[in-house]
Amino acid sequence: MTSSNKVDLIMKASLTLFTERGFDATTIPMIAAQADVGTGTIYRYFDSKETLVNVLYQESVQRFTEKFKTDFSKISVREGFQHLFYCLVDFTKESEYALFFLETNKDAYFLNETSHKLLDELTKMLGEYFQRGKSEGVLRNLPSNVLMAIVLGAYLKLYQLVRTGSVEITKPFLKELELCCWDAIRNH
Repeated sequence: MTSSNKVDLIMKASLTLFTERGFDATTIPMIAAQADVGTGTIYRYFDSKETLVNVLYQESVQRFTEKFKTDFSKISVREGFQHLFYCLVDFTKESEYALFFLETNKDAYFLNETSHKLLDELTKMLGEYFQRGKSEGVLRNLPSNVLMAIVLGAYLKLYQLVRTGSVEITKPFLKELELCCWDAIRNH
């Protein structure tokens, strides 16, 4: 097995365990067992559990940021929302725990300066989109973080229903959900 494969296994196992159990309740031996690697292998690539969680957090933020980046000046606020919504969908399809991991740990004590900086850059991009929508009178005049919480909260709760098998995601269902989220934040 290549070192790249081992790191991928460690990252996937860490994401699952940190999301399901939390940072404090997850140990390096648990991650090693889940990844099917030795504990020493993890320390070969990561100095500590804190280093591992920050690398994982930074990688997740960067992947979402790359997915979200677009020239919003060339599209309408409505099209921008569709872009944001389907970025959430695609990001979750690629890594089912990543979005929940990012959201639930955004204020965590273990995040380092680099993790906070990357998250701040993403938050700024999202804030600029929401600010544009408010200034054009298309979105409700609520703080940008509140608008994002409305959308993200609904989406994360829906994804919990999907994971438990209560709801099946289909294209018509996603389209209807996107419209519901849009209706929740648009200025009527």
